[in-house]
Amino acid sequence: MRFSDDIINYLKGDKYINALPITFQLDEEDHRYRTQTDLLCELAEGKKVIHLGCVDHNIETVKHKMKRKKWLHGRLCQCASRCHGVDIEDEGIRFIKEKLGFHDTSCANIFSDEFASFLAKDTWDYLLIPEVLEHIEEPSAFLRLIGNKYGDSFSKIIITVPNGISQDNWKFARKGMEVINSDHCYWFTPYTLAKTVVNAGLNVEKILMCRHGTISWRSFYKKRFFRKYPLLRNDILCIATSREKGA
Repeated sequence: MRFSDDIINYLKGDKYINALPITFQLDEEDHRYRTQTDLLCELAEGKKVIHLGCVDHNIETVKHKMKRKKWLHGRLCQCASRCHGVDIEDEGIRFIKEKLGFHDTSCANIFSDEFASFLAKDTWDYLLIPEVLEHIEEPSAFLRLIGNKYGDSFSKIIITVPNGISQDNWKFARKGMEVINSDHCYWFTPYTLAKTVVNAGLNVEKILMCRHGTISWRSFYKKRFFRKYPLLRNDILCIATSREKGA
């Protein structure tokens, strides 16, 4: 999905309206129904990538997802030419290094001089920030720091977040419920994610909608529904570039 030139003016704050209607420009790709993991793996195929938040919450989460072949970092390492995982969870990093054999990982704050020195030792294609931004109290400030410090280190920054206007959320709301990860600070929509990215001084290259979790091969009607209505899928993926690269 792409925003029209007129919507870009609202994203940048050059224009304002209290109730902005947005009609997204859909490409053929938008009607392909994929999981977030499969989409990220497609993008990372043959690339050198940094995967921020590689532990995926904690060790038990990693074990659970590995059993179901859903652990993102493991999948990325199978398709990328190099995938370096970064997380601040020391225990988790030790586990995936020592027990699982994923040695190309580091426990580090990505804004540290130590990590900057590591990054400079190789060339990289993408920085992946999947399922992280919704945990950050000031997401635009976080992305702005990344752009300012590492804007020249990656050709693209790829972000995924949960979709606040998903069909799942609509169903729960009809029951008077909200179901959410208790650590999340935000829900996003395609527009508010793009606004967060633009406020950080980055460009939005493309927005894609995807499925969080798995897609059953038997769910014919569900797959047909989500191919037709991509905005109701439960994850949003944004491909961003630095303001200079996108110019």
